[in-house]
Amino acid sequence: MGKAITGTFAWGVARGVLAVLVGGTVFGCSPQSGPQAAVPPPSASVQPSASPSGMRARLELPMRLGNRSRFFHRPLLSPVIESAEQLGRLVDDRKEIAGQVYNGETDGDYAVLVSATAGTVRDEEATLDKVFRLFPRIREVRAVDPGPLGGIARCGNGRNAQYYVTMCAWADQISVGMVTFLSPERRLGLPDGEFVEIRSELEYPIPGLPSGQ
Repeated sequence: MGKAITGTFAWGVARGVLAVLVGGTVFGCSPQSGPQAAVPPPSASVQPSASPSGMRARLELPMRLGNRSRFFHRPLLSPVIESAEQLGRLVDDRKEIAGQVYNGETDGDYAVLVSATAGTVRDEEATLDKVFRLFPRIREVRAVDPGPLGGIARCGNGRNAQYYVTMCAWADQISVGMVTFLSPERRLGLPDGEFVEIRSELEYPIPGLPSGQ
């Protein structure tokens, strides 16, 4: 395992990711009263129009992502939850949002931030365009394999004087989400394979109500 994100080191990591991402309009609205690990879905039944495919997504925040463990630190968790709230505004019939921070695996891989929302996505391409417009400092964006869950996905890079950020995002008919990798070193290539693995631990498609019920 790499260096744990604790104490003053955690504040340095938080400043790094905020410096790269805060330039986006994602932080234009007022922060919530306090971060949450996830917001539960409404108690109302899923309507027949909830998804074009008749499916909906359940979002999970496991205690571990591979060798990574959850890390509870307000300066990092607050922008993660704020990002999830903004993603939730890009979907119809929003059911759930989720956000969490995980420790990096090595000293050169400090943290992974995940934000996602479950709901109805009418236009995957247009929705993913909007996601990256929220983060104008993420550049060199290109399409990547979304993995077995389908939809579309893209990854891009950003940085400040100290930290590099690689952000991968997906959009499918039932969810939108992003996985952000924070590191002091520039990655060689995009972590698209790791992104697919992480997404598979976050998003679980489940059947909606049968037709006519």
